[in-house]
Amino acid sequence: MTKHEKIQRQTRAGTDLGGMFPRAFADEFVTIVHGDGPWVWDADENRYLDAISGNQNVNIGHGREEVAKAAKEQLERLEYTSSMLFANEPAMEYTEKIAEFTPDGFEKTWLVSSGSEANESAIKMARQYHYERGNQGKYKVISRRRSYHGNTAGAMAVSGFPARKTKMEPLFANFPKAPSATPYRCERCDADGGHACGVECANAVERLIQDEGPETVSAFITEPVTGAANAGAYPHDGYFERIREICDEYDVLFIVDEVMAGFGRTGENFAIEHWNVTPDIITGAKGMSGGYSPIGGTMPHRRIAEVFEGVEDGFQHGHTFCFNPASAAIGTAVLEYMDDHDLVDNARKVGAHLHDRCEEFYEYDFVGDVRGKGLMIGVEFVGDRETKEPLPETGSEFQSLLFEAGLDNGIVTYPGGGHVDGQYGDHVLITPPLTIDDELADEVANRMHATFADVGSALGR
Repeated sequence: MTKHEKIQRQTRAGTDLGGMFPRAFADEFVTIVHGDGPWVWDADENRYLDAISGNQNVNIGHGREEVAKAAKEQLERLEYTSSMLFANEPAMEYTEKIAEFTPDGFEKTWLVSSGSEANESAIKMARQYHYERGNQGKYKVISRRRSYHGNTAGAMAVSGFPARKTKMEPLFANFPKAPSATPYRCERCDADGGHACGVECANAVERLIQDEGPETVSAFITEPVTGAANAGAYPHDGYFERIREICDEYDVLFIVDEVMAGFGRTGENFAIEHWNVTPDIITGAKGMSGGYSPIGGTMPHRRIAEVFEGVEDGFQHGHTFCFNPASAAIGTAVLEYMDDHDLVDNARKVGAHLHDRCEEFYEYDFVGDVRGKGLMIGVEFVGDRETKEPLPETGSEFQSLLFEAGLDNGIVTYPGGGHVDGQYGDHVLITPPLTIDDELADEVANRMHATFADVGSALGR
């Protein structure tokens, strides 16, 4: 396929989507009708390479018969039972499977239905952990700027992503935010500080704990590799190691948000394992179910879980669909598929090849940075490479241009932005299914090349 073979497609207005309440009524939407492996088709039978795995969640690809079979069998046997009253076998089996996948010491999982719920659960788990140990004053959760942890109130409170929270901000607490500590726009070193800067950026978290009062700080939450808020960015080496020391010193729980980066996406089971650091709580979602059912999970280390074993009335939290048996059966099938096809190793190997190909994007003068790990790659766009000033077309204008140019070239992209100062800045995530091989990685890179060339022409560059 060349960049000249443009796809002709029909769209439907946001006001003409049946009974749907769309995210934006003013938008025009392409209707996707089916998928197979790394491909999806629209209502006009145009085929698109799904370079974002649905929403960074269809990690094993679309249309896997093994998962559909597991879902059908479980739905015919038992679709639901209340976790407040009963146990169920699929949830027990799935959480045991997760325990085999997590690092040593993580033996239990609180199952929910989304990443937002997983992070909300972690925040509440950390609060009650301190409460049960007699530290009732600990409730604040520190996070980083340029971070996103979900759309529920607690998750929004710890998110450092103004583009997704400004209009709702009066509804929730605004917890303290530490520097983002990511090299390309590092407030200290502007990308060249290395390990020493990683340590110093972590020390900024310590100073924030001291300023807030250690007796009030419950947890520190962070994405090891950032998703929607700062595509594919991660701190210098030394950062997470120092964060672990700081959290231990001040009795602050270290929560890693692996909703997007976890379950193999970065070429390790969990992204934090790139730094050989053990957190206190891991959260996950997205790739847990491969997109086949809403699933999320909060996974405390045994030292956290043990505190709750002696609590008579248990964890003061819960949702109707916690530990849902149908979703659990699907989750087990997805993990088994990942194991059978060695997808974590594949993400590491093919991700390295795709990253090399993405380095070619520096030929476009509006590409400022290419970063990421495994099959989680981010590209940041700039108006000027020397100053790192955002594009003058920043925001919805540029992001719509990029998305439409991608569809023109038969590839689904995930533009985002607002990371520079809460309003300006643009980037794109490249997160194809973990099942792709080098040939399909080349196809991703080639179609992105065609997309960037079209964008450059539209920008007059």
